[in-house]
Amino acid sequence: VVSTQSTGVACFNQVKKAVKKCMKKNKNFVDETIAAAEIAYRANAEAQVQDFVDSQADTLFGEIANLAMSEFSSAADIKNFVDTYVSSNMKDQIKSDAERAAAEVTKLARGFCRSGCVDQTASFVKGLFESMHGGQCMDATQFCGPCMENAHGYLSENSMPCCLNKLVKKGIEAYDYVAESYGDKIDEWADLVSAELSDQANARAAEIRDEVLRQAECIGAAYKEHRPRCA
Repeated sequence: VVSTQSTGVACFNQVKKAVKKCMKKNKNFVDETIAAAEIAYRANAEAQVQDFVDSQADTLFGEIANLAMSEFSSAADIKNFVDTYVSSNMKDQIKSDAERAAAEVTKLARGFCRSGCVDQTASFVKGLFESMHGGQCMDATQFCGPCMENAHGYLSENSMPCCLNKLVKKGIEAYDYVAESYGDKIDEWADLVSAELSDQANARAAEIRDEVLRQAECIGAAYKEHRPRCA
């Protein structure tokens, strides 16, 4: 598994190096690549995607997908949206945050692989899900209730690996940062989408939001009660 992860990183670095080389030779490389991709999409996939979206017309997904396809038919449409709703200062902040996040993810991934955490995590997660499954817990996405009770039994006797806990803590920190830095803008974009949806779709979206928050609260409570003591 570690070998596969290392190969993946090496492959990504090769692709990144090749793209940078192409950009150096041709200053229009990115724009031309995007234009070619748009032509290929319209010729080979757009009709099939639209047929699928149309088949979901009466669902929340269908309404959002149809809205996205009507508003964003090209990369230029996306750029116009960003230019309209994202200030220059926020663009700079997003770029800076993205670069720092990419560097941090790369660092964490390398440490995760080199420390042997892949095998530790796989063993821990496999044991957790095997212990959760049973009784009235038939769907782990519904963590609150029987699944949470079964998880408590396993977590009481099996601590989360500290290397995995490090990733979890980083994820929580990243979520908190995004919520604090971009929460207002995200709410603004959500309101723009909501205004274009039907009452039925908005009601379904609210149900999904409430359920996700409920499940997240249960997962957070289980983590807080059983988080490992690490150096």
